[in-house]
Amino acid sequence: MKTNLMLTGALVLTMVGTGCATKKYVAKTMAPVEARVATAEGKNADQDKMLTAQGQEIDQLQTSLSRTNERVTDADSKAVAAGTAAQRAAEAAGGAQRTADGAVGAAAGALTAANTGRDQAIARANEVERTISAKVDATVTMKMQGTETVLFPVNAYKLDKDAKAALDSFAAKTSGKDRYVIEVQGFTDKTGSAEANAVLSQKRAEEVARYLANEHKVPLHQLTLLGSGYTAPVADDKTRDGRKQNRRVEVRMFSPEVASLTAKN
Repeated sequence: MKTNLMLTGALVLTMVGTGCATKKYVAKTMAPVEARVATAEGKNADQDKMLTAQGQEIDQLQTSLSRTNERVTDADSKAVAAGTAAQRAAEAAGGAQRTADGAVGAAAGALTAANTGRDQAIARANEVERTISAKVDATVTMKMQGTETVLFPVNAYKLDKDAKAALDSFAAKTSGKDRYVIEVQGFTDKTGSAEANAVLSQKRAEEVARYLANEHKVPLHQLTLLGSGYTAPVADDKTRDGRKQNRRVEVRMFSPEVASLTAKN
């Protein structure tokens, strides 16, 4: 009995001693594990923060991508609209070109017709002339029908009252005449250079022709004019009166006249 009690006590002590040792071992063994777990938990927390931040960045990228897609869609719409407008403009330009081509063709046709008509008219006129020439010999001369002289002050070319009255009287001779030619020739005295006198005499002739055309309706194609400067004096240029007579415009009217008319056999 005593022996059993001693064994039991020894066993109890052994177990007690063994239990303490086990706790220390467990504690020693778990400490590194707990440290690693804590470290892992810290890393997990950092990773969670990184994931959260990356998630926010992804959200921002998705927002930017959506806006970019919207801009791209808008740009595509504008590009399509621009393409449509360009196509319409090209079609309008093509229509305008076709219209222009048609107008050019019509103008070319009209010009061809006009040239043909002109050639035919010339041919008929030549034929008539040949017919008349074959039957008649005619001599036509230009006969002077009237003349007038208009005088000017020194270095002047405007018409005064007396000059206009003289031209009115001269123009009356054209009444009832269809075929006539009026020659207008301007002159100066010797005062001044030859170049200046040429210009001045031309202005005098032009002034007379302008008056006849505007006031008396003389057709322009029946007027010929020339400024001759100091080339044909009619008086002594050394005297005052002589210089006055040289500052002049001579106006002459001619009309055709048949001098002779003979029929051919």
